[in-house]
Amino acid sequence: MPDPDAANPVAALLLLGSTISLLAATYVVCYTFFMANWEGWESWNRRTGLDAEHAEEERHRRPK
Repeated sequence: MPDPDAANPVAALLLLGSTISLLAATYVVCYTFFMANWEGWESWNRRTGLDAEHAEEERHRRPK
């Protein structure tokens, strides 16, 4: 009968593999939902009013 206090490398590797698989699956699901709803930078800039060129002009106009 195996010692219950001894380390079990097979169980440790299975636990590590299942943890990595769970994290990868979560990442894929979240990334898929994000990409399905992402409309692009142009839409983002239009909706928020944040335009890179305009922001750069404002940065140069502001006193330091």
